[in-house]
Amino acid sequence: MEPKRKLCFDWGISDHYGWGIYGLNLLIYGSMSDSFEVIPIEPPSFLYPIDPLTVKFLSEKLPSPNTNIELKNNDLFLTALGNSNQSTVDNRFRNIGVIFSETNPLPSNEIQNLRKFESIISGSSWNASVLKDEKIIVHTVIQGIDLKLFQPAPKRYLKDKFVIFSGGKLEYRKGQDILLKAFAKLASKYEDVVLITAWRSPWEGQFAGSINQSGICDPLQISDDMGRSIYEWILRNGVKSEQFICLEAMPNRLMPEVFREVDLAVFPNRCEAGTNLVAMEALASGLPCLISKNTGHLDIIKTDNCFPLTVQKQIHGPGLLDWGESSVDQIVDLMEDAYHGRAQINRLKVRESMQNYSWDNAIKSMLALF
Repeated sequence: MEPKRKLCFDWGISDHYGWGIYGLNLLIYGSMSDSFEVIPIEPPSFLYPIDPLTVKFLSEKLPSPNTNIELKNNDLFLTALGNSNQSTVDNRFRNIGVIFSETNPLPSNEIQNLRKFESIISGSSWNASVLKDEKIIVHTVIQGIDLKLFQPAPKRYLKDKFVIFSGGKLEYRKGQDILLKAFAKLASKYEDVVLITAWRSPWEGQFAGSINQSGICDPLQISDDMGRSIYEWILRNGVKSEQFICLEAMPNRLMPEVFREVDLAVFPNRCEAGTNLVAMEALASGLPCLISKNTGHLDIIKTDNCFPLTVQKQIHGPGLLDWGESSVDQIVDLMEDAYHGRAQINRLKVRESMQNYSWDNAIKSMLALF
C-alpha cells in the first residue's frame, strides 16, 4: 500500500460556526480515507462538552503545538477563502483553495489571487459559476449535514404555539431584517405565534451593523452586549416580549432540540455563497421552510421540498450581482398560510431531499478530486 499523502487545512474545528463544523467533519471523515492523512492547523474550540471517544480521536489527530509539518510535492494544503483573499501559495506542495464568496463580480486583484491556486473548491453551483466565468479552475462540493443528528422529532414544550425559526449570523446578507418585518406583521394578528432566533456569532461585532443598511426595520443599536441589543431590536420593531425567544450561541449538536419545537423555518437570505448549512439542517429535520430562490440556495431548493420565496427584487451595488431581496408581503402570506394549515408539505419528502448530503459523502467527493 502506498503511503498516505498529507492533507492540511487552515480553518478551525468547532461546533458553533459553519467553517468550524466543516473542519470537524473534514477531520473525522477525511481520516477514514485510505489515501490521506488529514492534519488541521488550527486548534479546536467547542462550546459544548464532547464525548470521550471524540476527545481521544482528536487528541490522536491533532498535531502537537509547534510541530513542523513537512509537505511534499503531491501533498495538499487547503486554504479557506472568502470575499477578500491573500495568496499564500507555496510551490513545494499542491495548493487548493476552498471558497465561500458572496462577491459577484470579483475584483480583478482577487481573481488574480485565485488563479494562483491549482484549483478552487466552491460551496455552491452559483459560486462555482461566478469563478468559471473568470476562467478559474473550480470544483463544486456541497457541504454535508449530520443526518443521524438532524431528524424529525415531536414537540416537547411549545405545543400550543406556532413557532417560526430564523437562524444564521445577524447581517444584511442573511436578511433577518426582512424576516423581522414580516414576523411583526404576523404577530400583530396572532397572539400564539413565537419567533425563535439563532443569530449570535463570533463575528457579530463585525457584521451585525450591516443589517441596518436596508432601512426595512428600525435600526439595531450595536453595543458590547449584543444579546441585549438583539432583544431590544426585536422589541422596537413591534414584537411583544412573550412572542420571541433569542438564543445565545448554540453548539450544533443541540440544534435538533430547537428544531423539534419549530413549525416553520424562514430563510430570506439575500445571498448564500454556499448552500446555507442551517437551512439544510432544518430540511433534514423535516421542517417546512421558506427559502429565498437565489444564489447558493438554488442547490437545495427541490421539487416540493420547501416553499421558495420567488419574489426576488434585484439588489444594486458593487459586487451584488444575482443577490435578491425577498418580499415581506410574500413571506407574510406564506407564514399565514402555514399558520392556518393551508400550506401543507410532506415532511418525509422534505427530509428525503437531503439524504444525499451527508458529511461522509461531501468529504469523499472532495477527496476524490485529488
